[in-house]
Amino acid sequence: MGSAVRYRRGCRVAWGAWLLLAFLPAAARADATKSQEEAVKRLLETYQRAIETKDLGLFRRVKPNLTGEEERRLRKAFDSTKTQQVTITVAAVDCQEKSCVVHLNRRDTLDATIVSSFPQTMRLTQGDGGFVIEEIGR
Repeated sequence: MGSAVRYRRGCRVAWGAWLLLAFLPAAARADATKSQEEAVKRLLETYQRAIETKDLGLFRRVKPNLTGEEERRLRKAFDSTKTQQVTITVAAVDCQEKSCVVHLNRRDTLDATIVSSFPQTMRLTQGDGGFVIEEIGR
């Protein structure tokens, strides 16, 4: 009977160790997801600041693949207003490995008048320097 008790205790320890090992990757994934969400938040704050300050260089840092046409439209938008305030509300963030899809609602206030409110979907990729915007869609 003594050996049965030891066996059971041994099983509990082994089972407990297995559970700990099984859930450890889940905990690591949760930490990674939290880290990714924080990085996405920083990217969106920089995106917002780039638009509000009309800083094309800063905008290019968050979207380095900015095309000539996108730059032309951005310059035109920057030149057409004195002030621009952007409010971003994140609806959903879905991260897989080193990429994320962000669904958000954006409201722009131009020259103290609310002009537009619209959804955006951003596809992000994560590199050594953090996330960057690969694509912006509606």
